[in-house]
Amino acid sequence: MVFPITKAYTAAMRIFYALTFDEKTLDTICAIQDSIEVLLDKGRRTVRPNLHLTLSFLGEQDPLLLPLFKEVLDRLPGNPICLQFTHLGHFDKAGGSIIWLGMKHNTDIQAIQEILVKDLRRNGISFSDTPFNAHVTLFRNARIAELPFLSAFRGKAQALHLMHSHQVHSVLTYTPLASNFLSEN
Repeated sequence: MVFPITKAYTAAMRIFYALTFDEKTLDTICAIQDSIEVLLDKGRRTVRPNLHLTLSFLGEQDPLLLPLFKEVLDRLPGNPICLQFTHLGHFDKAGGSIIWLGMKHNTDIQAIQEILVKDLRRNGISFSDTPFNAHVTLFRNARIAELPFLSAFRGKAQALHLMHSHQVHSVLTYTPLASNFLSEN
């Protein structure tokens, strides 16, 4: 993929690597959001197109580095990944909690994330080096008395992406800049 360096790509870009899900998995995640939403005192739902699992957050980056970021993505394993979602959790923040969907430890995701981090370090790319906690953000700025019980379910990962986080008409949007779809090969 060639990244055109146009006016849209001359300022620093907020970048991250993400794992996305197949439609059936997204349907289940959205149904879980529906069941939680009625219990919230407040909160902002993650819209369906933005549901993902962050593998590494790079933050503000120079768009001239996009070809390098794509090369890093291309070196990641592209095998299918089955997921087992098992629980809900939250990160407490000043304006309200982040409510997230957690999963059973997955060696495939862990391996991809470790390969990614090593490759980023080897290339001198700065990134958020916080401990990896595989989760899907469901709500931000949320207040809820108690999280409901979650019946575990299985899902499938669809693709690995290099994502651009930006505002489109004042709406948070995650735009894939490069993608590697996971296949059976």
